[in-house]
Amino acid sequence: MGAIWGQNRRENPQGALAFLEDLLIECDAGVGETVLVGGGPASGKTHLQHQVVVRAKELGIVTLAAAGAADERDVDGGVIDQLLASPLLPPSLIGHTAGGGIDERIAALCNAVHRLARERAVLVAVDDLHHVDETSARLLLRLQRRAPSAALLLVLNHADGSYADSPFTSLPHRHVELTPLSVQAIAELVPAGGAGLPEQIHELSAGNPLLVRALVDAHRGSTDTGSAYSEAVQRLLHRYGSPLREVATAIAVLDSDVTTEAVAIVAGVDPLEAEASTGRLAEAGLVAGVRFRPPAAAAVVGGLRGPEKVRLHERAAEVKHARGLSPAEVARHLVAAGEAEADWALPVLVAAAEQVMLGDDIEFATRCLKLAASVAKARWEQQTISQLLAKITWRVNPAAAAPHLRSLREAGSLDRSDRIGLARQSLWLGDRDTFERSFAALEHDVEPLDPRTSAELILAGYWHYGVSTTTADPGDPWLHTANSLAAVWRTGGTETTSACAERILQNCRLSDTSLEALATAILALAHDDKADRAEGWCTSLSEEAEYRGAITWKAMLDAIGASLLLRRGDVAGAVDLGNRALAMLDAPNWGVAISYPLATLLIAHTASGAFKDAAAVLRQPLPDAAWATLGGIRYLRARGHFHLATNRGLAAVSDLQQCRRILHEQELELPAVLPWQADLAEANLGLGNTAIAVELAKQSLAGPADVYSRGSALRVLALAGDAAARPGLLNRAAEAFKASGDRLELAKTMRTINHLSQRAERAGSLVKTVQVPRQGRSRPAVPRPVARPEPASPSASVLSEAELRVAELAVEGRTNRQIAETLYITVSTVEQHLTRVYRKLGVAGRAALAGEFADAEGVQ
Repeated sequence: MGAIWGQNRRENPQGALAFLEDLLIECDAGVGETVLVGGGPASGKTHLQHQVVVRAKELGIVTLAAAGAADERDVDGGVIDQLLASPLLPPSLIGHTAGGGIDERIAALCNAVHRLARERAVLVAVDDLHHVDETSARLLLRLQRRAPSAALLLVLNHADGSYADSPFTSLPHRHVELTPLSVQAIAELVPAGGAGLPEQIHELSAGNPLLVRALVDAHRGSTDTGSAYSEAVQRLLHRYGSPLREVATAIAVLDSDVTTEAVAIVAGVDPLEAEASTGRLAEAGLVAGVRFRPPAAAAVVGGLRGPEKVRLHERAAEVKHARGLSPAEVARHLVAAGEAEADWALPVLVAAAEQVMLGDDIEFATRCLKLAASVAKARWEQQTISQLLAKITWRVNPAAAAPHLRSLREAGSLDRSDRIGLARQSLWLGDRDTFERSFAALEHDVEPLDPRTSAELILAGYWHYGVSTTTADPGDPWLHTANSLAAVWRTGGTETTSACAERILQNCRLSDTSLEALATAILALAHDDKADRAEGWCTSLSEEAEYRGAITWKAMLDAIGASLLLRRGDVAGAVDLGNRALAMLDAPNWGVAISYPLATLLIAHTASGAFKDAAAVLRQPLPDAAWATLGGIRYLRARGHFHLATNRGLAAVSDLQQCRRILHEQELELPAVLPWQADLAEANLGLGNTAIAVELAKQSLAGPADVYSRGSALRVLALAGDAAARPGLLNRAAEAFKASGDRLELAKTMRTINHLSQRAERAGSLVKTVQVPRQGRSRPAVPRPVARPEPASPSASVLSEAELRVAELAVEGRTNRQIAETLYITVSTVEQHLTRVYRKLGVAGRAALAGEFADAEGVQ
């Protein structure tokens, strides 16, 4: 083959290897060539040369390999010494290089290599040609001139950008410029079964061989892909050296607003150097346009440590601040540096916190304010920061906001935003006085509080305390809607409350001030038998709270969701969601609102007979301030019903009387959620105080009762009154519970109706007569009365709920101790219940009791 002058090829490393393997075969056949291989750092030149050397040895070609080095450029003949160190070099060749001056040594060695190449094929491979010392370069130039006349192949790797000025380009040669690996080339490196992997690797690496190999190796082994990629990026930057490494780091740190001027300032280099280096980074596959590919940027920034990191981020902050970028953009660098000594830094950090909170970035806002607090010196600066921290922290960590809340209370003057935050958080912590003072100050401010916020705070006050202290004009549409919706606590669900609930849900965005307003609207729909609408809104708002990172909001909304499931009769679902809601915040962060999920769990466990789980709920303490809230009274009511279900009638009466006292002290009448008269009636009925129970039930019906409390009262009258009227009263109670949307109480009432029906059928089956014989002679039928007297009182013909549960477990064959453990009562209480059951049914013991239940089932 004749000499070829400067033929250029662009090949990826795999294509270049195939090309050079062909030249090795031609060399082995006696054809000489010189090939200059170029490409940027980590383009695969060194790896390619290593592969070529390995292949040459496999073909039996004499191989002389060396590499230039920046720190050995002044070592005269350093590369020659490497070439002569080859173990494949014939001893006769080394003898030709001994003695004489430099020129004589170069000539002798060149002649010796050329003679060897005329006898057998020889490969001379040199990496980093641009770092070769002058004497060794003269030898290589001589060999290049003689290569075409022997079986001599020179493969010389040069640096990117050094080709044009290289003396080797003035002689016959071929030139190979390495290009990035294509998706198809990467696919050949990926193990079988890696569908889609070549495309992913190409996207991350842009085909850079070093990065590709790191990712492929990570996929083949157990190495974390992210770590392997980061290490490869760091190695790549190390190969670049200065100033390209500094430019790369500056681009990664800036991330946005990456102009040549900004990069030059942060990197501390000339703008022309910054521009040239950026181009080389793009060629290497690290930069797309003027920004790093995301994983590459993270790898570069992640490698920064100590003073270098602080210095670069401080420079980036200064550049962006000078260019007038947003406070959040500037603050990200100040926070990363952990320094904010510049005069302009503190106001930028405060402004950034307020800016990012609009997008619910609570974590970064908190970091900004904490850094600002570390450099604030003036008292007013510290107070401003503390006030902002109180507002921001509450969404994820209400307890941590308490110290900042104290600073707000102690502050001499507060702006509107601070007063709103103080009112909002005081409610959560059970500080009613501070809430009412803050709300009053807002309403009497020079500039009136906007109606929407006023309406939200009114409903928040109703949620926690059942009252509103507003003096605002009730004719305003917002305030009229809020007050009409709050009537749900007194009247239960109506068309009016549902219409107002929908307006609140559609017009109030989920926020710190609107949480209780939205919760009230959701429950108003549920109380009007619109469970699907209520649950749909609750789920949607819970998902929004999770997306926005507001744990406090989500915990409360999920607690409400659990109560909705309980009203629907899904006890297991209510327990599951209630427990998950409770676990989102610890007790201090729940504040007085913890009473809501605890009450729901207590009711659910009691309804399912899981009395041990209910007792575990009771072991979780409530904050002292919670007992004065509606949530605390609701919890007290739930505890009373637990005592009632576990045959602790006196304890139940005490809790329910306490509910009545608290409501009377606060002049509240809220039968829709706290029907104390009906509750006390049920408790007294369980204690056998029938007259008191009837009187309380009648009082409940005579007052402003909603459908729920009416249902409770009717059920008590049915169980305490005349047997003939019982079915009608229970049916009316069931209709009331159905209208209220409370499927749990409806199911309880329907069970009572079914039990009464079964007992009536069982009683009818117990009177039997003797039939007339078939022989024509008749004799009077002799009745066989059951030895069971007519009950002395109307209520005695019906087993209580507690007695029925004990009887059913006894029929199943459980021992008294097993029944006691199941129902969370004492063995003595079980024995007392069974004694009353035997007396009421007129049976002698367990065996007869089982027969009674079996007979009843046979009649059905």
